[in-house]
Amino acid sequence: MSASHVHEWLKQDVTARQKKVREYYASDSSALFDEFLSLVRAPEGYGIYASIGPNYQYAIFGRDSATVAQDLIAIKPALSKEIIMLLAHLQGIEFNMQSEEEVGKIHHEYRSVHFNNHNVSKAAKLVLERLGPLWGGSQDELLYYGAYDATPLFIRLVSAYCQRHGDDILHESVRQRDGRQRTIRDCLREATGWLVSKITASPWQLYEFKHLNPAGLVYQAWQDSSIAYLHEDGRTANADDGIAAIELQGYAHDALYAAAELVANDEHEADAWRHLSSIVRDNMLERLWVPKNKYFAMGADRADDGGTRQIATLTANPGLLLESNVFDRMPHQASWPYIEGIVRMLFSEELLTPVGLRLRGHKHARLVPFADYHGSLVSWPHHTAAIARGLRKHGFYTLATILENCVLQSVAQAGEFYEFFFVDRQGRVKYHYRNEKPDEPTFHDFGAANLPEPGQAWTLSSVLHIIATRHNPSPILPVSDRVGALETQLLSLKHVVQIAQAGGLDLKP
Repeated sequence: MSASHVHEWLKQDVTARQKKVREYYASDSSALFDEFLSLVRAPEGYGIYASIGPNYQYAIFGRDSATVAQDLIAIKPALSKEIIMLLAHLQGIEFNMQSEEEVGKIHHEYRSVHFNNHNVSKAAKLVLERLGPLWGGSQDELLYYGAYDATPLFIRLVSAYCQRHGDDILHESVRQRDGRQRTIRDCLREATGWLVSKITASPWQLYEFKHLNPAGLVYQAWQDSSIAYLHEDGRTANADDGIAAIELQGYAHDALYAAAELVANDEHEADAWRHLSSIVRDNMLERLWVPKNKYFAMGADRADDGGTRQIATLTANPGLLLESNVFDRMPHQASWPYIEGIVRMLFSEELLTPVGLRLRGHKHARLVPFADYHGSLVSWPHHTAAIARGLRKHGFYTLATILENCVLQSVAQAGEFYEFFFVDRQGRVKYHYRNEKPDEPTFHDFGAANLPEPGQAWTLSSVLHIIATRHNPSPILPVSDRVGALETQLLSLKHVVQIAQAGGLDLKP
């Protein structure tokens, strides 16, 4: 990240930025690719910063970095490898309740007053000064571990890297914070050990998050705001006793299976990890499926008496299961009801908008009296893009294209790689929150709201991934009659047709 380059980008007017984004879409220009990526590129060895905005500039997040590395694994493998090495370097090496560090755990957030010879901005220093005392850091450095998705995402990332580029990386060494040299294989085994310990400690035999530091993040999945997990009556979910978030089960399942293939010491250990992955999957199907909705809950928590409660609020998070391998080793007859339920809900009017998927269902919009940034009135491009990849994996090629087009057109219309977009109850989108226009919803339509960060790294990497795959497409494989029939049915729905056509997709036979 060059401060002058970022300033140059931000000071351009909307029209100039829109033009540059559309030019990249048409050309897949390597020069524009490098220009966009340089907005969030950290100094050598540090991978990427989370954004160029005031909240996350000069911050390195575990989940964000792993997501960007996964997006760019085919087109920027050197960066993906650098991120793997950094995550291994920052991996937990001891127990610390305040920072929530544990042996093998991948970090959530890293901040410092300088990276190599690069000093951070005054705004970044102020954030560090505020968070450091709360999360076990200082005014000069913070390394906080309050996330449960970063560890299985790290394992999945290393597996994906090995599948594409070979497993030599497993034998490369990294110096951890205590000065020890460890191979990536060692780090992967430590991460797997931590993951296994959390699942086997769960009475549900699911992957639950639970914060250690009372001042730490309450919800430790990607939706980590204080009201991200709501029951249908508006009560916040009980994080103190553990929450099994739906997408974490898919991550854990994949990570265990990948670790069994890559770093198990013997076949007995490999079989144990594969068996545990199946247990997670089966318990997820039993405990998190909501029959009345024909859809998954966003998670499960515990009532005051200790009884299990589904967090049955409609969200787009179950769509992330499509990208995982959680259904791949089930007979198609058994997995199809779950796949069908997910795809139908994603393309319902509850979730589908012109810029992608609402995070929380439309019917829940009144649970919160403002546009909470993990709620019903927002759509996150990276989230929609990940779900599109899952749809494509299962053969829903046209539905995936619709969601990808939503992502591309939202960024092109905004002329910015925003963290998220506001979408009101009528489906109107706020593309330019810094530049009010009469034909856009104003903030009065949304109430108080978090402001989306510009130059969000995983929005940027989602766009780069989509464009790269469109200019170098993979073969379209035959699909089952069930997949074809469901896609055809959904493509006939009026609201789907309208959104598809707005994104430039002609659905006429």
